Amino acid sequence: MLLSLRNIGIVILILGINLYVVSLLNNKITSKIELRRGYHGYKKGSYVFPFSSSLKYIAKDYNFSFWDALIFVLSIIIWAFIPISFNIAVVSSSFNLLIAVVIYIILLISRVFSVSYSNYAFIISDVFKRVNQMLSIILPTLFCILSIIILNNSLDFKIIVNSQYQYWNVVYQPVGFIVFFMSTVLQIKLLNLSEINQLIFTNNSHKEGEGITRFANRFSSYTILFFNVFLFNILYLGGWQKFHLIRGEIMVAIKFYVVLIVVVLFERSISNISDVKKIINLNYKLLLPLSFFNLFLTIIFLILRQVYSVI
Repeated sequence: MLLSLRNIGIVILILGINLYVVSLLNNKITSKIELRRGYHGYKKGSYVFPFSSSLKYIAKDYNFSFWDALIFVLSIIIWAFIPISFNIAVVSSSFNLLIAVVIYIILLISRVFSVSYSNYAFIISDVFKRVNQMLSIILPTLFCILSIIILNNSLDFKIIVNSQYQYWNVVYQPVGFIVFFMSTVLQIKLLNLSEINQLIFTNNSHKEGEGITRFANRFSSYTILFFNVFLFNILYLGGWQKFHLIRGEIMVAIKFYVVLIVVVLFERSISNISDVKKIINLNYKLLLPLSFFNLFLTIIFLILRQVYSVI
């Protein structure tokens, strides 16, 4: 019991610290790229701004719907099934990868219904449009995850990480590595954390308030970003496998922030792609076929290795 409480405390602390650091880092990077002053005019440091910004959201409006509460809760629960390291995990399960992905999908679906909800009714056409957006985001990622599951024959994060003690999965899955990375970049583009974007906010949010509702959505946006980057590290970059004398926990942090910075830089480099339709077409016409091709190659590889002992 005490061990579980300790792990819960560590996970919440890590999540809170990363939420602050990534929020600050994201704005610093984007402001440098866009040649503007960070945080719209804060002259020195602006290190307290993430806290004051959160308080501003909460103080604006107290309308908090069922969907907002569900989004906020799911954004926290998902980390109970993701091991931060071999010893730090709130819930140990042989199917924690499957559970985490299911919660991730439910989180995205909840956001679709949240942004399509008005005080008067659901906007059905808006729901269909955003379901299409969600599918374009998630299908390439799911095919990449399925390829890793087949390759490692496991739904357990720890087994997947331990199987990379000699070679990281990026060696066996270079196509999946590229597709997953680009899918993450485009997902961050749709969940744009530096400006009001077309996936999270609709005219309803402007009419009916941007206070605590926006805070919940923004928090879940960062959670989705963390989840994708951390999942990318575990599936392709060895997770908490130590590197020479560098401990696994330190390697997790190094790889997390290296991948995060690269993702943010890539997302800013394609800032001219601001049309949601272009992003959806890119997902459907390029990333989805590549992810399916990668899955097909993985199955062929597995058959040749295990059935015919060719590889």
